[in-house]
Amino acid sequence: MKVQKPGAATIIFICFLIAVFEGLDIQSMGVASPGLSRELGFSPGEMGILMSASTVGLMIGAALGGRLSDRYGRRSALLLSMLMLGLFSLATAKVSTFPILVTVRLLAGLGLGGAFPNLIALTSESAPPRYRATALSFMYCGLPIGGAAAGALLGFHGGAEWRAVFWAGGLGPLLLLIPIAFGLPAASSKAERTGGTVATSSESERDAKLLGTRSAITLRLWLAYFFTLLVVYLLLNWLPSLLVSQGFSGAEAARFALIMNGGAVVGSLVLGRLVDIGRPSIVLATAYSGMVAALLILSLGPNDALILGVFAAGFFVIGGQLVLYALGPMAYPPEILGAGVGAAVSVGRAGSVAGPLLAGLIISAGVAPALVPALAAPGLAVALIAGLGVLRRLPDERRG
Repeated sequence: MKVQKPGAATIIFICFLIAVFEGLDIQSMGVASPGLSRELGFSPGEMGILMSASTVGLMIGAALGGRLSDRYGRRSALLLSMLMLGLFSLATAKVSTFPILVTVRLLAGLGLGGAFPNLIALTSESAPPRYRATALSFMYCGLPIGGAAAGALLGFHGGAEWRAVFWAGGLGPLLLLIPIAFGLPAASSKAERTGGTVATSSESERDAKLLGTRSAITLRLWLAYFFTLLVVYLLLNWLPSLLVSQGFSGAEAARFALIMNGGAVVGSLVLGRLVDIGRPSIVLATAYSGMVAALLILSLGPNDALILGVFAAGFFVIGGQLVLYALGPMAYPPEILGAGVGAAVSVGRAGSVAGPLLAGLIISAGVAPALVPALAAPGLAVALIAGLGVLRRLPDERRG
């Protein structure tokens, strides 16, 4: 009896669910850190190392996850990623010594990083071409939804039971192993065309395609990812400082976080649909112009405009990443799509490390916190120029 292949809607919905738990885990350490450090007695320096461990794992996992999926298939790579994320998130709630906790968060980050390039690749491969960016936007909005859930989960417990976010972040991915195993295709479309093998290219051949014939696109894509993620994580790191300097309470800061995540969901859906029905270059320019405008409102606008600025930051700065993620599937053929997107996401994660460090240096130098977003605007200009450069090098039919 012939087994029916899963439909595009099923595949995309499973990818969305995976993205929800990715978003939850990405923000888990941030929301759990006050209770964790208080209970386990870690110093601020130790907490910095602990929070960086996941990011290092993300960088390595993104590069490895894309390559594994090109060789063994998207489903196999996602099963491994979710298994690692689930097990080591649960372990985070159980261990209490600093060296083991750093190791556990590093391994959880490997699983987390390995999943996202495959979500981009699998969603773009499954969706009809005219709805590709729309499908990506639906999948991507799972990230801010998961991030909001992390904050809401600890808010429900009053912040006292910090382990709750890691129990949820561990059990969810493990439960998703069942729909991943039975609801996702066993191989990519490339594998089906080549008689059941996923990708016959060797590692050196894939590297040659990325940095040889496609080096101009690859390097520009890396620049766009790096500077965009730098600004996103600079903003996430800086925003609490601004709210504190403006005299807002912790509860008010939590409401602003919900507003920003809400803006991210709306922005990803709206901008993704516009990519499909319009010219990607125009949408890209609009998204980055909106990012700069949002940062300027936060930096220079009156306090009364802060809610608007926070929503706009979510809409354009976080939601606008979706437009950038849509460039990866346009830039690479199926046999190197995972490796290409994975490498770009990994470089972007390097920007996510640089962003908070840069924000800390700027504030330590005596710059008022309110001016930090405006100083990040030149990075967005570099990202926009690089993104437009990617689009100019695509075949005409792929530019929109």
